[in-house]
Amino acid sequence: MAKLPEPEDASPPELGDGPARAPSPDALATFRAACEQHLELVWRFAAYCGVPAEALEQVVYKVFGVIHGRLISLEHAEELRVSVAGITRHVVRGYLRQLGDHSALGTGSAENGPRAIDFGAIPDFERRGACELCDLMLGKMTETEREVFILCEIEGFSLSDTAEALHIGESTLRTRLDDARKIFNVGSAELRAHQFWKTRQTLPDE
Repeated sequence: MAKLPEPEDASPPELGDGPARAPSPDALATFRAACEQHLELVWRFAAYCGVPAEALEQVVYKVFGVIHGRLISLEHAEELRVSVAGITRHVVRGYLRQLGDHSALGTGSAENGPRAIDFGAIPDFERRGACELCDLMLGKMTETEREVFILCEIEGFSLSDTAEALHIGESTLRTRLDDARKIFNVGSAELRAHQFWKTRQTLPDE
């Protein structure tokens, strides 16, 4: 698990032309609350978006470093979880841009026609865990569809909170979420059908 930055050893906010304003006790309490309450959210979002396992600690640490650097503004945030989600998305996107095509999931394309999964062609399919199968379906989504799906369907964010965290309008959000749900539902149906026929093949002949 990542060692999160404490207020005394994290990088300080960038200084402007005027004197730096020290974070208030309330702001520091907000930072500690973010670390304690939202670590799992940050970790899951990064993992589901395709950050490789070996880089998760680095990315999570950077997210909370950014949060510490914004203590003054976060002190007045009405909904800390939304702010944390928005910062996490920004940091994760930046990291995945550096990886290019080497991310754990890759990125689906809405221009390539049907984005189905051929489960029968997956090596060692029977040994794959639920998380790996979920990753396969997330990998068929575009980056923007995946972000919306993770926050709404996995993390339980409301539509308004998701739109605020991702800085998009609710109509755009609904379109992306509908597309993501279609991909996931089709993948789930194909998975159930594949498992059904595999089960039938193992039954003894009557």
